[in-house]
Amino acid sequence: MDSVTDDYCDVHQDESLDTSSVESAPYDQFIIKFEVEFLREQGEEEEDDEHDVFRLESTIKTEIFLERCDRLPHSNLPWHNVTRMLHIMGVEGDRQPMMLRQICSFADKIANEPYNRNKKILTMKVYISIPVSDFIEESSEAVGLDGNEDLEKVKLGSECVCVICREKMEMGSEATKMPCSHVFHGNCLMNWLGVKRNCPICRFVLPS
Repeated sequence: MDSVTDDYCDVHQDESLDTSSVESAPYDQFIIKFEVEFLREQGEEEEDDEHDVFRLESTIKTEIFLERCDRLPHSNLPWHNVTRMLHIMGVEGDRQPMMLRQICSFADKIANEPYNRNKKILTMKVYISIPVSDFIEESSEAVGLDGNEDLEKVKLGSECVCVICREKMEMGSEATKMPCSHVFHGNCLMNWLGVKRNCPICRFVLPS
C-alpha cells in the first residue's frame, strides 16, 4: 500500500442529512456534518525479503454543527466559526488554512445557488483525512513565531474588531497580539500566519 502523506478535504452539499431535529429560526442556517479520518501508518518488516510493508490504521470522528447563513455574496460562514469546528474535530491549526478556504468558499457557493434560494436549511458534508504519527496528539494553544517564541495573549481593555474575520471582539475577551501591537482572534491569526507571515493591518513581517 502506498504511504499517505497529504491532507485531504472534500466538501459537498448532502441532501441526505436529516434536518428534522433542527429548530426553526428567523434566519437561514447551515447544517454541517464533519467527518475527520485520522490515518496512521505502521511499518512492518517482512522476514523473507526484508521489504517494508505499510499497514494503514484509521480512526474516524464525526460531529454535526449548525451555523447561521446570511445569504451574503461572501463570508456566509466566517473563518473563526470554521476554525472553532476544526479545533473541535481535532484538526491542528497549522493544517487548517487549505481546509478553511475550501469550506468557506463552498458555503458561499451553495448560499448563492439559485436552486437553494427557498431553502431555510442548507446541508453540507465535510470529509477530511489527515496522516498522523499517533491517534492521540496534543495541539498547542499558542501561536508560534518560531520554535522558541510565542505570540502574546492579552485581555482586551475595550471592544474592537478582528480585521481577519471582521467579527466584533468583546471587551475582556482574550486576543492574540502581534509584535506590532495589533490584536486579533487567536485562531484567526494562526490561520492567517499559515498563509502569510505579516500583520494583516500594518504588514509587519514576522521573523522566519
